[in-house]
Amino acid sequence: MNLGSSTLIETSNMNMLFDLGIDEKTGVNPLFSFKGDLNYLIISHPHKDHISGLSRIDCKTPEVFGRNNSIPLDLIQKQIKTAQTYDDKILYEKYLELNKNYNYPVQAKNDPCNPDVNGGLFFKHYLPLRSDITDLNYYSISTFIEYEGAKILLMGDNTKTNIEELLDNHDFLENTQSIDLLLAPHHGRFSCYKQELMDHLKPKITIISDKSNQDEVTASNKYSSNSCGVWVLKNGNHVKRRCLTTRNDGNICALINNGRLELSCE
Repeated sequence: MNLGSSTLIETSNMNMLFDLGIDEKTGVNPLFSFKGDLNYLIISHPHKDHISGLSRIDCKTPEVFGRNNSIPLDLIQKQIKTAQTYDDKILYEKYLELNKNYNYPVQAKNDPCNPDVNGGLFFKHYLPLRSDITDLNYYSISTFIEYEGAKILLMGDNTKTNIEELLDNHDFLENTQSIDLLLAPHHGRFSCYKQELMDHLKPKITIISDKSNQDEVTASNKYSSNSCGVWVLKNGNHVKRRCLTTRNDGNICALINNGRLELSCE
């Protein structure tokens, strides 16, 4: 989406959202892009472009709310104090409200990380290790998903420090070798590009959620040259692509069919 980052994950059993940013160009809120309840909401980190959809969250209150509980609350309070508009202030307050209210154990019968509940997905969240860093982006969650052998890695605004921790994590390295799809960290910016991460992941395709004025800061060429490439359906034609960006390719849909990743965009 344009500026607002959000990924909808639909299975036969559940509706899940990784981040909840609104497309500021169209005003589209991901909460209204699917039927039924919101079973699981994951917020990588509470920056506006990842939580702007919380302004309408009451219409589809999530059953389970996933986030990084180790984020120092004073960093979020700072976001409230420095908010440029009243609406922005309300967003951060809404995040803190959810953070406070969702503090009870998740029961197995509605645990979105339980394959028997979620339709057969394997979920793993990777959280940063430190709690003394003042950059809110550092605290971004990375979410690994595997379904029918297809592997997806969704990243927030992970910093290089955060990424270096992942590259020292044996479990992360074991799960994420040779993945199918990568959602690039921090909207594909050079400042958070890590060649060692790409050398390990070897993704078939990288997706960048970016905005229209990102030419000077994007590492899309680096992500493209370090991704293997897949066939993508665009405007009725199949084209070989290594990297897709929301500013150039619009909404991007990934379907896993018998372990095979099928991509389309419009």
